[in-house]
Amino acid sequence: MTSLTLKQAVGQLFIVGFEGTRLPIPLTGALMKDEVGGVILFRRNITDAAQLLALTQSIRDLKLKFSPWIAVDQEGGKVQRLAENVGLSKRPSAAEIGRLSADETFAYARDLAKEVRHFGFNLNFAPVLDIHTNPDNPIIGDRAYGTTPQAVIAHAIPMINGFLAEGLVPCGKHFPGHGDTDTDSHLDTPVVRHTLDRLRNIEFKPFEAAIEAKIPMIMTAHIVMQGIGERFPSTLSPLVVTDLLRKSLGFEGVIVSDDLEMNAIIDNYSCLKAVLLGLRAGVDLFLICKSQYLWAPLCKQVVEEAKKDRELERRIFESAERILALKNTFLSTTEA
Repeated sequence: MTSLTLKQAVGQLFIVGFEGTRLPIPLTGALMKDEVGGVILFRRNITDAAQLLALTQSIRDLKLKFSPWIAVDQEGGKVQRLAENVGLSKRPSAAEIGRLSADETFAYARDLAKEVRHFGFNLNFAPVLDIHTNPDNPIIGDRAYGTTPQAVIAHAIPMINGFLAEGLVPCGKHFPGHGDTDTDSHLDTPVVRHTLDRLRNIEFKPFEAAIEAKIPMIMTAHIVMQGIGERFPSTLSPLVVTDLLRKSLGFEGVIVSDDLEMNAIIDNYSCLKAVLLGLRAGVDLFLICKSQYLWAPLCKQVVEEAKKDRELERRIFESAERILALKNTFLSTTEA
């Protein structure tokens, strides 16, 4: 593993968003100094195909020591950043994909991955591994492949395999399962009251199958698992992240948080507090999807905290090395 300074190690822990259709100068500087590990793009960053290609090429042209993540949420349905804005047809929802055969889903995933790769992305925050068990769920709904573990597994696994076949990093979401909530974690903190037996028999099943299929990254949900005695959102919970996802389910890949600017987090924790709790819980990588005023000083604050806490410093290097190992497997500074 390439030797890292503490500042570089902290930088690898963050994927950040920005406003505008060009890479901002401060973010360019942070990337060039290895103080940020990658970027995520949204519709606000995209005007047309030529502009998007120029933007992602400008990131690759920085020729960084550590290849940056260039990430997107391209699920299909209500969550797709690449469609008519770049001259593509809209992609169907996961629920619609759930009506295909496994072979058709695999072919569909490869085609989707080729499009995403064409526009310069190397990480797609998909597929959704949640199960649509609550008709009143305001955030999952048709983003799920089905209403049973078996239905979700039947299509999520071919999606994962299709992405991997095209060299696109997939990320399964949202552990430990956002399908049976009645609250949108963008707006408030969902609470789940299921027992551990119920979770193992229903919600965990697609994640277990994805881990068996060698998914390299899993995203946590900002939901409170009250039924197993937890009071912290799952992203900040050692019980959920380390005891369940790492130890019980055996996941050895990169664990990434959902966006830390969602209300379930920022209404209750400072960004620094959330990152420190998340690191101690076992999260490797953190999303800050919009505000530069959050991530720019945050990286410096985490470095200062780590200088005073050897266990925190150890966790930072552990996560940075796990992230770089994944980058070394899938990315290179000469990506076409």
